[in-house]
Amino acid sequence: MMTRAIHHVAVIIFCLAAFAPVAAWDQPEKPLLNLDGLIQEAAANNPEIPGARQKWEVYKEKVPQAAALPDPMLGFGIVSLPTNFSFRDEDMTMKEVSISQMFPYPGKRALMREAAQAEAEAVSKEVTEKANSIIREVKNAYWGLSHVYRATAVTQRNKGILESLARNAEVRYAVGEGIQQDVLKAQVEISRMVDELIMLEQQKTDLEAKLCSLLNRSGECLIGEPAELVFRKFPATLQELQSAALETSPALARMKNMIAAKEKDIQSAKLEYYPDITVRFAYGQRDDSPEMERRDVLTGMVEVNLPIYYKSKQDRKVAETLAEIRVLEAQYRGMKNEIFYMIASMVSMLERAERQLALYRTGIIPQAGVQVRSALSAYTVNRVDFMSLLDSQMTLYRYELEYHEALTEYEKNLAGLEAAVGQRFSR
Repeated sequence: MMTRAIHHVAVIIFCLAAFAPVAAWDQPEKPLLNLDGLIQEAAANNPEIPGARQKWEVYKEKVPQAAALPDPMLGFGIVSLPTNFSFRDEDMTMKEVSISQMFPYPGKRALMREAAQAEAEAVSKEVTEKANSIIREVKNAYWGLSHVYRATAVTQRNKGILESLARNAEVRYAVGEGIQQDVLKAQVEISRMVDELIMLEQQKTDLEAKLCSLLNRSGECLIGEPAELVFRKFPATLQELQSAALETSPALARMKNMIAAKEKDIQSAKLEYYPDITVRFAYGQRDDSPEMERRDVLTGMVEVNLPIYYKSKQDRKVAETLAEIRVLEAQYRGMKNEIFYMIASMVSMLERAERQLALYRTGIIPQAGVQVRSALSAYTVNRVDFMSLLDSQMTLYRYELEYHEALTEYEKNLAGLEAAVGQRFSR
């Protein structure tokens, strides 16, 4: 009777362990991390984003330069000086100062400004791309850290259950109702749990260091605990996402701006067939002769360049720019196809994960829990051996880990989808 009472007490301890809340084995509570706060901190402090923004500032400074007039030319000279070097013998001998200014053919400066502006806009999209990339990395690290915390809680709970099973097996073995193999098997599984916890701790350290790096935190970097991940279905369709990407993807927008810049260049290249105008004014100072007083003179002149070598210069420039446009258009189509493929692939993974998560929540895990409880009831009356009970519990443990891992991958795929489309989704 005493033996059976001890056995029932051990089983009761196991029951309490098996169905106790996960939080019972959690580590001391840490402040909860706020994902939106981390994203804002990374956007403000990550050094890669200001670096991309500075590149944009460089290109913005090129816009006024592109439309600026060429520098005027100031000249000094001597006109019609006789070989005797006398400034008084000849009426047309003079000391001259001149200034000239070249004016590009009408429309060229405006096109050059617009081309430079389009290039600057293209670079501005790189800032958005870099910010989206950093946000995706922050989310991946955050959700990875969340999974580590949840996996640690599940592992600790199952470790407690296995320890209860091991004690029960030891009691039964001590009184001659069990076998030593049960005890050893339970101890092996406990050791595996300890190894899992060590690996999870190492992963937690790595992910915390990754977050600190993304946030550009210096000195002691304290990372709290992410909130528990709760599944929230993403409602958008593939067609909606691909249509949105055409409008909001910074990569596609950057390519569009580059094409727009080259289209301005082709218009500017066609204007090179027309001459530019140079206006020149000069003032000539003449010395008086012994016989007469000479007046100073003014000179005005308009010059145009003659684009007579257009077949080897202007034609080639137009052909070059057209070829660049075709290259960029091909790159745009390739990038669009790649982004559409990425979106389709991630949407497919999200849909598969949704079905998988639903199956875990409504079928696999509840059924595995029923199997554990059934095995436990049978074990209390010696209708199921210890190994069957242990196997049922380990199966439930694996399903719980797989569920949390699938949930984490769901959120990571969603973060990648946001980066590809170029916008954050509200759910």
